[in-house]
Amino acid sequence: MNMAERDQDKTRVPRQRRSVETKQKIVAAALKLFSEKGFHATNTKAIAKEAQVAVGSVYSYYTDKMEIFKDALALFHEHFSEILRSHGALRLNASQNKRELIRDVIETVIKAHEVDPGFHREMNIMALSYPEVKDMAEKELRFFFKMTARLLRSWQPEIRIRDPEAAATVIILAANSIVEAVAFGGTGIGRERLVEATVDMLHHYLWPQEASQAIDVSPETE
Repeated sequence: MNMAERDQDKTRVPRQRRSVETKQKIVAAALKLFSEKGFHATNTKAIAKEAQVAVGSVYSYYTDKMEIFKDALALFHEHFSEILRSHGALRLNASQNKRELIRDVIETVIKAHEVDPGFHREMNIMALSYPEVKDMAEKELRFFFKMTARLLRSWQPEIRIRDPEAAATVIILAANSIVEAVAFGGTGIGRERLVEATVDMLHHYLWPQEASQAIDVSPETE
């Protein structure tokens, strides 16, 4: 047994209620500190202090800080996904206003991104250097692809899409950077303008005929 295996053997899987709660406190504290200070500026002692547990308690569950970060990332994804899963606009009916439906979905995704902007940014930074973090982030992205594809399939034959899986990938990749710009800022363009432009883009992509008919006459042409 090598050193890493011995260290792993020393950690324990929480089974008792108090043990589970202690580990949850550690992960929640780590998520908060990673969000505020970043991974590299946070040490195990600070995590223990924030969680109000002994440093030894942290090491009884984790061999190193990266293991804590991965659990914090899993908790972040859980919070992020719960907002999307609880979203009500998962089905389309003929009487529904398509633009308002798209706007509702976009606002929900923005809300999910705003759960913890600091940790979201740290996750993106960490994914560039740590393959295990990148793998976890990509796994979560695939969940969004599948969820969007299911949403598109539930809208057929109302929409023009023939390949929901490919369309879902296009929509997520195109909209994700826009949504992040809205949630995190930095473009110099206001939130409402960015949301409106995204609604226009997706409306024309999914319902091109309806979108073309709905274009208002501009003041210059009246």
